Amino acid sequence: MTGVFKAKRDIAYLADGYGEIVAEGEATPGPGGTLLFRLQSVNLDQEGRSESKSGVLLLDASLQDVARLDRFLEQTTFINHALVFQEGFTLGQSRTYDVLDGSPPSQIKQWKQDWPIDARDRKFGERGVAYMTCQQELRPNEYVSTGIVYAGARQRCTMNAESEDGTTWQVRLRDGDTAQILGVLANGSVAGQVSVKESKAGQLVIWKKDQTTELLPWIPKDYCGSVQSATADMSRYAAFATCDDRSDNGRWLVLDRKSQTPLVNRLFPKNGRAALSPDGSRYASFESGELRIYSLPKPD
Repeated sequence: MTGVFKAKRDIAYLADGYGEIVAEGEATPGPGGTLLFRLQSVNLDQEGRSESKSGVLLLDASLQDVARLDRFLEQTTFINHALVFQEGFTLGQSRTYDVLDGSPPSQIKQWKQDWPIDARDRKFGERGVAYMTCQQELRPNEYVSTGIVYAGARQRCTMNAESEDGTTWQVRLRDGDTAQILGVLANGSVAGQVSVKESKAGQLVIWKKDQTTELLPWIPKDYCGSVQSATADMSRYAAFATCDDRSDNGRWLVLDRKSQTPLVNRLFPKNGRAALSPDGSRYASFESGELRIYSLPKPD
């Protein structure tokens, strides 16, 4: 509330879809402490046909250009927010990915990955990848691997982790459960959100090689939500929770991995935005036309 104005920058945005637009409507953390905007360029060629391009714009702390990359962004990594681009386009299972990190970004790695036919959610880390595979019961007691998802079919899913040297490990989920992978942590463990029948919220977990899965404190079971921002080691993380489409508000929660009681649990507008700081000591919100920054108890 007593901050000093540092910089201002306008990003071209045309609501009619012609010109340059912000693909996801807001900025996210980029590599090397940059601010990342995903852009879509929509133009007409000389014959009046629509042409579209995807790109990434990176800005520094003064909102000056760091780099613009006219490539479709596959994803960013969980820790360094490194950029992951698929090389070329293919519908096959063998694909090549370029990983760029730093400011300005440069290529640090190239992944050549042969995905299983039933690979689902896929996440890249700085030193490995993680992905879900799910077999489906198409006939009684007969589970098959297929690239088609059949509505209503029972599933048997497995979280697969692979390091850069090619070693792999797996964690089998309960029959019927599915999961979304949040990211690969620095120690090679994998953070994920498991969908279970007993809870709308599911379970937040850390899968570890040759160890018991760690269950993390999470939002109340009657709410729906996902991790919005987190520290690099998942010691603290934040979520917006709601399951009521009729309400203009939900709950903003900040949780600590070592405590079952949320650090923050407050009413929050659906049209607001909030994020946890990288060190977990503060969170910022934009609501009611104001940017607000709140202090949190110091992490242990």
